[in-house]
Amino acid sequence: MSTTARGSFFPVIRGSEIRACYNQHVVNKKTASSLEGEPCKGSSEDTRQMVRVEAAVELPPGAEVQITVCYKPDEGSAAQKRVVDLAGERDVTTKHLSFEFLPGKRQKDLKNSLRLFWKWFKTNALTPAGLFFWAVAVYYLVRLIRLSDFPIFFFTDEAIHTMLAADLVRNEFIGPGDELLPTFFKSGTTYNAGFPVYLQVLPVLLGIKSVFATRFVSTTVTLLAALGLGSIYSRVHSRDRAWLAVMVLSLIPAWFYHTRTAFETVEAVSFYTIFLLGYIRYREGDFRWLYVALAAIVMAFYSYSPARVVMALTGMFLLISDARYHWDNRKQLWKPFLLGLLLAVPYFRFLYLHPGENQHHLEVLGSYWIKSEPLSWKLLQFGYQYVRGLNPFYWFFPNATDLSRHIMKGMGHLGWYFVPFFLAGLVLAIGRFKDPKYRVMLIALFLAPTGAAVAEIGITRAMFMVIPAGFFITIGVEYAYEWLLKTARQRKTYDLLFFFLLIGCNFLFLDRVLTNGPTWHNYYGMSGMQYGARQVFGKILEIRKADPTVPIMMTPDWANGTDVLARFFLGDPVSIEMSSMDAFIDLHKPFEPETIFIMPQDDYIRVINSGKFEPMKVMDMIPYPDGTAGFIFANLKYHKLAGKEFEEELVSRHILRVDSVDVNGETLDAAISELDMGELQSLFDHDPGTVVRSVEANPLVVEVVLPKPTAYRLARVMVGGSATQVTVYALPEGSDNPHVSSLTVSESTEIRNVMVPLATDEPVTRLRFEVRTVRDGEPAHVHAWGIELE
Repeated sequence: MSTTARGSFFPVIRGSEIRACYNQHVVNKKTASSLEGEPCKGSSEDTRQMVRVEAAVELPPGAEVQITVCYKPDEGSAAQKRVVDLAGERDVTTKHLSFEFLPGKRQKDLKNSLRLFWKWFKTNALTPAGLFFWAVAVYYLVRLIRLSDFPIFFFTDEAIHTMLAADLVRNEFIGPGDELLPTFFKSGTTYNAGFPVYLQVLPVLLGIKSVFATRFVSTTVTLLAALGLGSIYSRVHSRDRAWLAVMVLSLIPAWFYHTRTAFETVEAVSFYTIFLLGYIRYREGDFRWLYVALAAIVMAFYSYSPARVVMALTGMFLLISDARYHWDNRKQLWKPFLLGLLLAVPYFRFLYLHPGENQHHLEVLGSYWIKSEPLSWKLLQFGYQYVRGLNPFYWFFPNATDLSRHIMKGMGHLGWYFVPFFLAGLVLAIGRFKDPKYRVMLIALFLAPTGAAVAEIGITRAMFMVIPAGFFITIGVEYAYEWLLKTARQRKTYDLLFFFLLIGCNFLFLDRVLTNGPTWHNYYGMSGMQYGARQVFGKILEIRKADPTVPIMMTPDWANGTDVLARFFLGDPVSIEMSSMDAFIDLHKPFEPETIFIMPQDDYIRVINSGKFEPMKVMDMIPYPDGTAGFIFANLKYHKLAGKEFEEELVSRHILRVDSVDVNGETLDAAISELDMGELQSLFDHDPGTVVRSVEANPLVVEVVLPKPTAYRLARVMVGGSATQVTVYALPEGSDNPHVSSLTVSESTEIRNVMVPLATDEPVTRLRFEVRTVRDGEPAHVHAWGIELE
């Protein structure tokens, strides 16, 4: 027996330091052995004997010793050896030289656990089900990484759901009008926020309010779309390739982009996907899934207004398509039918409490359905919009239809790189039209644009196209993949390589978006990206922390719904004022000298060019993503002559420009406010396509002098959609006191005629028309399309 000391910092243990006592015993094979060698080949188990060797070794703290035992099992066998490592207690004096991650026993347990995990991973994680799991994980991860940073905007349509949820919780789930658990919530001027508000309740209850938290809820909901599409694909086309459908969905540009936002459209589409899965499972004979489909369709219906059209038409077409199947199983359908009626009660309650709201919503959207046109014309308009929604060029190639903040530059909504795969998949699916499961997905494809076609095609309204399109793209991708590998043998290996290739594509996609996306579009204001909410309000919080009382004035013109964004970031009550810089440039409006003005670059330039302020003191600046000046924080001060300039502008604003106009063949002397669009004659040409607009005057004033006294009973003035007051002054012959009549109309989405009865039946020699937009001050642009007298 030999001993060897190990470790350069351990003392060497010599033979004299080991006290060993050898007691040789003959033992039976079944007796426990403290030191056992390898099995002895060729010996009988009945006659086999063993030798027990006991050794006592004294080791100082920190020492290690290795004992090697050499032995022969029998005379005819080769020598064998057994190595035993021994260690003394830990040396406290050399503690700084060693690191013990876990105690020895726990290290062994950890190694065993890792070994078992690796065995499970090799057995299960690389199976089709395992790849499906990892595909969903990758889908989720590439959306959560820097979720707050891209898209670069944080839009009011995202913030509104959180704020409505906060209001709901604060009011103990009672909405306006004492409505318990409201069906829909008012967002802007319409009731178009629904179930997504309730999804944001949990973060509100937990006291979490941030861009990441709001988007996280929506992004998490879209996992239903990934799981649903993968499951649909495995049930309908390829049982082992659910993971491929998830990877394809993740790489569709419009879906990638919008699933990183909190727009309700992606939540509605996710519920819609589960509805399709539930219906397919029901069509396979599993009637329990009909309840899943029903729950999903209800959540989609209450989430997004275009979803109501898509859901209704999809249900109708599926009812017709599978009528015989439904009839054969009618005994199974009465319970889901009754449940569906019950789930529709909140909608009927909404219609009862808010009559006319659906029409108002269409008016706000500018839908052709509320125009006074024949039904045939409206159906033609619907058909035109519907065909636009099926146009492959709209879906697969860059277009100028959608706003820049809803597109991924140069890619198309579904990705130009997927065109051949989509076409191939669609052709293969049409060939299997008799299969009801393929028929469901084809119906979903052709009905996807219907919700958007009610008003006008746009990617957010038509997002339902993504799911069936992703299904057919996946069929095409798999077909091409199988064709390329039709002679390959190691198919599982190639599947893994393809899987990891798609993972790489996802992360390359993410890298490109995060790197280049912020500068895809270089206009960051109202009509562009509406960038800056998180950055500007974050800076305001810093200012408030340093000085809670300093006045702050922020212009709201750089984004929609900045009042909602202010509440989201600053809380209630909002600790700043919001006012357009026009209020300070066009009117003399006093303010405290220490007031901090926050304005985008355009307003900053206008303030300088106005010439009414002393050189401003710039305190800070937030750049746009392209490096140009974005938001300027500055102190302003009127110069000494500014008051005189304002007085001169006010006088000049109300000076009328003398002109003449032809009215019914007669040339009349007239006067009108200064215009920057159109001419006076445009008001009397009986053409609703011509318009005039005042430069600054509100009201817009028109005066006409009649060559001979004429009696009129009615003035018809065509105005725009703003809440407007029309006033007519009629001066009788020989009088200095005009008769005044006035009429005010509320907001509308259409140009309309305001009928103002004149306040006198006497012949008049002079008429004055004033058109005032009641919610605007002065200066303001006021539009008018025509004036007619009866």
